[in-house]
Amino acid sequence: MICLYLPCKKHHLMEQVLGIINIFESIDMGIRNYGVDGSYIPLADLKRGSEWVAAQCDGQVNPNDPNDTVHLELLLKVENLTEERLEFTLNGRHRILNRQWQVLGTGSYGIPNPYISESVRNIFFFSTNDGNKDDYDRLWELGGQMSENADQGEIWKNIPLAREAMHILKDKRRCCTEDQAREFCKMALNNDWIDGKETPRLYLSYLDFYHWLLQSTYYKEDRTYHLVNAIDPDFSDEDFLKDEKSYCQLLFDPVQRTQEWEDLIYEVEKECDELLKDEPRHMGFCYRYWSTKREVLAKYGIQWKSPAIMNPKTRFD
Repeated sequence: MICLYLPCKKHHLMEQVLGIINIFESIDMGIRNYGVDGSYIPLADLKRGSEWVAAQCDGQVNPNDPNDTVHLELLLKVENLTEERLEFTLNGRHRILNRQWQVLGTGSYGIPNPYISESVRNIFFFSTNDGNKDDYDRLWELGGQMSENADQGEIWKNIPLAREAMHILKDKRRCCTEDQAREFCKMALNNDWIDGKETPRLYLSYLDFYHWLLQSTYYKEDRTYHLVNAIDPDFSDEDFLKDEKSYCQLLFDPVQRTQEWEDLIYEVEKECDELLKDEPRHMGFCYRYWSTKREVLAKYGIQWKSPAIMNPKTRFD
C-alpha cells in the first residue's frame, strides 16, 4: 500500500488514499473463480490531468497467433478533486466519487479469451486509518436505528445514518472484522434499510462494498444491473425507462437517478415530513404526500413526476 500521511484534528498521523480494487472473475466449465488485487494512490498524487492504470490484465495467447496475447488496460484520468468528490474518466467515461462515504463500482469489463470467460470489475473508494475502538459500538447503534426506521416505514431517515455507517466500514475497518462488515452490509441490503430508487448511489455503495468483501462480481438480481446503468450518465432516460419496464410494474421519474436528486432528497423528505406532520395517514394520503414533495422539489429547481403521473393507468390508495 502506498500511503500519504497528513495531520488531523486528533494530532496524529492519518493515512488518506484512493483505493482502486480489481475483482477478476473467470468462468471455466461453469465454475466461477475470483481473484482480487488493487493499489492505493496518495491524495497528493491525484493532480488534475494525472493518469493511472486502474486495471491491466493479460489473457492467454491466441492459438491462431502466438505473438498476439490478449490484453486489457483501463486508464483512469483525474479531472478534478475537491474536499467533497473526485471526478475522473475511466477509459473515457466520466465518473464521480464522493470522498466521504461513497463506494463506486463499475460494470464488468470482458477480457477476450478463447478458452475461459474472464472479466474484471473496478471498485473505488477513499480510505483512512483514523479508526478507534468506539466505532464498532457506533456502527451497531446506527444499524439498530436504521432497522427501526425501516420497520416504521421511514427509510428516508436512514440516509445520513447509512452514509455514516459506510464511512466507518470503509475508512475505519479496524473497528470490526471482515465477517462483521459483511454481516452489516448483508442486513442493510436484505432488510431494505436503503431505498435503491431514492438513493441509488448509496444503495450501490453497500452492494459494491459487500461484493468486494465477498471477492465476487456476481449479482443475483437483474435489478442491480439496472441500477448500475441508472447512475451511468451514458445511459439515456429513454433507455432507463425502457429497461425499467422489464423489471418493475411501476415506473419512476428518471430525475431520481441523478446526483442532484440524491444530494437533496434527505432534506426534501425532512421538509415534507414537517409539512405533513398533522395530516392523517388515511387512504389517499399518498396523493397529498406526492403533491407536497413535488412543491418542495420545485423550490430546489427539480421538476418531478410522481408515481401517479408516471403510471397513469395504475390506481393508488
